[in-house]
Amino acid sequence: MDRSLPPGLDARGFLVADAVRAGMTPARLRSARLAVPHFGVRSIAQPESLLERAAAFAPLLQPWQRIGGVVALAVLGLPVPWRLRGSLGVDVVAPKGRGTPDRPGVRVRRVSDATLDAWEIEGVRVVAPPLAWALLAATCTEHELVVLGDAIVSDAEHYPDRRAPGPLATLDELRATVGRWTGRPGAARLRAALPRIRLGVESPRESDMRLFIVDAGMPEPEVQASVHDPETGRLLGRADLMHRDARVVEEYEGKGHRSKEQWERDVQKYRDFERIGLHVVRATNRDFVPSPDRWLRDLAATLHSRTA
Repeated sequence: MDRSLPPGLDARGFLVADAVRAGMTPARLRSARLAVPHFGVRSIAQPESLLERAAAFAPLLQPWQRIGGVVALAVLGLPVPWRLRGSLGVDVVAPKGRGTPDRPGVRVRRVSDATLDAWEIEGVRVVAPPLAWALLAATCTEHELVVLGDAIVSDAEHYPDRRAPGPLATLDELRATVGRWTGRPGAARLRAALPRIRLGVESPRESDMRLFIVDAGMPEPEVQASVHDPETGRLLGRADLMHRDARVVEEYEGKGHRSKEQWERDVQKYRDFERIGLHVVRATNRDFVPSPDRWLRDLAATLHSRTA
């Protein structure tokens, strides 16, 4: 099956009008070999993922319009809450008083021109990360907004799935966004989430783990805590989370720990931690799904025994 396209057309999504100008015939544009993700748009395959949906819709955006909502999170590579990953439709953000698309499945959000900065990633134009965060305040929980905030301000080089180098914004920029959001949907939730955001977090599950711990009534642990050998001063490694007073380290074993090289580094790090008297509490996704309660009870007992 020949699925080649004339130069200049994006296989992920292109305008019918552009295709005609590029020499495609009406018969080919009506062919079942092409998907129709939106009226006036064709693509090689029907978009399924959030990223594919964003790319298919991108040709329809006017210069003053941006993609927002969970689709914008996917384009930026920010953690999309699990319960929202099946969300249908596209959120289009436009300044007040400018035209917006009137199409099925398109939700329109209007903001002032002053807040409508654009980020473009692989040809898809989305709102800037602070605005993407704020626009989801009425939809996300406080916990989810903290996880997103952690991901936005993180300077970690290998934050999972993030599609632009970090940090994507500063805490001051998020704070300014919260200040402008007064009286808008989700404003109170943004104000509650902001002081709980932490710098240096390296994965969404690290954020989840910290929030689970604090919300269960335990002291807040340090994030990405440096651990040194007390005798030599040598850096032994960094702990995902650490209760330094109790000498307890919490480590999340995600997919980034599965390579042979990383596994061997982890084993040595945990041996070094235990040699200097630290207790390592490890966790995987199964400890948190469907509920973190058992893991939290075990951690609470460990902290109590080491501080009693």
